[in-house]
Amino acid sequence: MNAKFEKPAFILLGAIALASALWLDFYLPEKQITTITGVEVKRTDKDGPISKNNPADGPTTDVYYIYTEKSGEKVRVFRNEDTGWGWPFYFKFNAADVQAKAKSMEFDKRQALITSYGWRINMLSMFPNVTKVQDAAEDTSTWSFFRWFWFGVWALVMGRAALWLWRAFAKAE
Repeated sequence: MNAKFEKPAFILLGAIALASALWLDFYLPEKQITTITGVEVKRTDKDGPISKNNPADGPTTDVYYIYTEKSGEKVRVFRNEDTGWGWPFYFKFNAADVQAKAKSMEFDKRQALITSYGWRINMLSMFPNVTKVQDAAEDTSTWSFFRWFWFGVWALVMGRAALWLWRAFAKAE
């Protein structure tokens, strides 16, 4: 390989590593222990929640929201929506059941272990999507084998790619 391509090749590998790490962070499940403070259902269409300013103009769907609070931290809002057969492949068809569980935990003010994926981006009105709500026992951990297994695989692949590039450019000199 030509030495003048070494820097751009490593920059490209770095960009691929960053983009793939962000993708993994968004789609892999993460767990939080929190208190559920409220639940709500909003009718939405392709433009967002239906209101006086945004009348329905096409197919609509119900989107469930779960409001939570950790002591000493800000309130956090989660979306609770079925993924169905589509991407991401969580095959979640039980949003109403998850919402009912959250509602029962709201009244009791019990600690909840919430499993979700996605990010909260205020400017885009994006919320993480809940996949599971469970009672949180005193010794409950938020560590996720599945999440860190795939980050480990990612690190091995990126490390192997960097090593291959380094060796390829060293051989070319």
